[in-house]
Amino acid sequence: MALREALESSRELFVRQRKEWTEIVINLETRNRYAVMDASGETLGAVAEVATGFSAFLSRTFLGSHRPLDVHVLERDGSALLHLTRSFFWLFSSLDVTRADGALVGRVERRFGVLYRKYDLHDEHGRCFARVSAPRWRIWTFPVKGEDGFSEATISKKWGGGLREIVTDADTFRVEFESGNWTAGQRAVVFGAAISVDFDFFENNQGSGGLLSFGD
Repeated sequence: MALREALESSRELFVRQRKEWTEIVINLETRNRYAVMDASGETLGAVAEVATGFSAFLSRTFLGSHRPLDVHVLERDGSALLHLTRSFFWLFSSLDVTRADGALVGRVERRFGVLYRKYDLHDEHGRCFARVSAPRWRIWTFPVKGEDGFSEATISKKWGGGLREIVTDADTFRVEFESGNWTAGQRAVVFGAAISVDFDFFENNQGSGGLLSFGD
């Protein structure tokens, strides 16, 4: 199955971070890379942060999870499917989800929250079609609620329990679509929200939300 088809119809997808060897050995943060898999473990595509050169290294080192992002979602053959971008931010991130041709699919906007981690999910028309409101004491689970207030999807961090995963802190997220009411574009925005959650809350592998998490 192509990643495009899976994003449009699969009930669940898994997004697993790939740790590069230099990062594993010396804990030097390099470009984030992910494999996108189905429930059987088959790799459907990839997600890769596009950031090269010394300036990108400085951005990762000093800005951490608050740095600008340029992320590509790719089919298994390497062809572009989606583009995720966001600018540097102090307190609240805003991530645009576009198609490969540049057309806007939607936006993931982080909101202020003291006891909850909150996001608004907008469609291509700017309408808020869903919200994420995750209690801080449930650190691994991010329910996505529709306009009626009921959970229609869930983003959760999964642990396989393997020694390699414990040693490398390789993040694995499960995106479960509990409702069949989502459009293809809305499902793509929910998928983008999973990537935003990883960058915002698990970038430092401690769930701290980056250098300036005191603003949450």
